[in-house]
Amino acid sequence: MSKYYDNVSKEIKDYFKILEPDFPEWLNEYMDTKELLSQQYISITCGTIYSDLFESDFFFSSLDHSVAVALIVWHFTHDRKQTLSGLFHDIATPVFKHCVDFLNGDYMAQESTEDLTTEMIKNSKEIMTLLKRDKINIEEVDNYHLYPIADNDTPKLSADRLEYSLSNALFTYKLLDFESIKEIYDDIEIQWMFLIN
Repeated sequence: MSKYYDNVSKEIKDYFKILEPDFPEWLNEYMDTKELLSQQYISITCGTIYSDLFESDFFFSSLDHSVAVALIVWHFTHDRKQTLSGLFHDIATPVFKHCVDFLNGDYMAQESTEDLTTEMIKNSKEIMTLLKRDKINIEEVDNYHLYPIADNDTPKLSADRLEYSLSNALFTYKLLDFESIKEIYDDIEIQWMFLIN
């Protein structure tokens, strides 16, 4: 029984099924670690959900987002290391998410909140035990920028940017329904480019 997945709402589970119809059960142990579970209390909306200025009333957590990013990466790669890098990419995210990047003077890249990612993973006995068991080095999963499928500079698409665009359109702003999300997602094709000298 998963502490996280078994308690997530039906709407979010339905969304996850679009991103990856065959949920990778091996992810459950990672999702259920203390560090990742703490992300389920942080809104993806950078705090706008707490204000009457915005109409959103659907709580989509930083953990929901991270799991969805991992599912997108898994769907297109079936690579555990890349998938875990997607799952861990916001593990150090504080409440109000990217607003903190602005406070840190990182308003362009909005990556300062990722500075503690390695420390969060390294200091988690649970995560380090799982990584050791799975023969995965921390350097292979603590920086999702290593994997273009997980993170790409704009205007290129990445799992992170795709995910929050889809979930915001579906849950936060209610601009699209599940059928539209599935139609968009099913039309995505990964183009691998290899440089030859």
